[in-house]
Amino acid sequence: MARPVAVLALAALVAVISGCSEAESEAGFGLPTLDSEEAAAVAQSAGVPAGSVGGALAVESNGCFTWRSDDEADGAWLVWPDDARQDGDAVVLGEGARITDGARIAGSGAVVSLADLPDGANADSYFGSFGGFCDADSRGALVLLEVAPE
Repeated sequence: MARPVAVLALAALVAVISGCSEAESEAGFGLPTLDSEEAAAVAQSAGVPAGSVGGALAVESNGCFTWRSDDEADGAWLVWPDDARQDGDAVVLGEGARITDGARIAGSGAVVSLADLPDGANADSYFGSFGGFCDADSRGALVLLEVAPE
């Protein structure tokens, strides 16, 4: 009698684990974020001073969030402050503002190469694989230190 119960318990555990794996795999990479100290360190180590930025959020067809502006950062992959979170095809900022495709935003940040991000040169790392998927290896990344709707 103990054997059938053990088999059922194992089957239930496998079902729970499989369900978690499916749900996690459907979530994708999540929103790339850095806390303020990490973001400042990335800019400093890249030799790029953080400055004022103004542009718009673009949600690409592959789900990547990129920057739209008239400057050299146009098309850069966005790395957000750590209080931001993704909600479908929108970004919710720490104070609750919801940013969607085409929304104008402003703040401060620095355009860096993918390799400047933590472990960004490693294609198997979070930033390396996600950034590579979003073409940050060719377009760069805009690390936002602060951001708000315009």
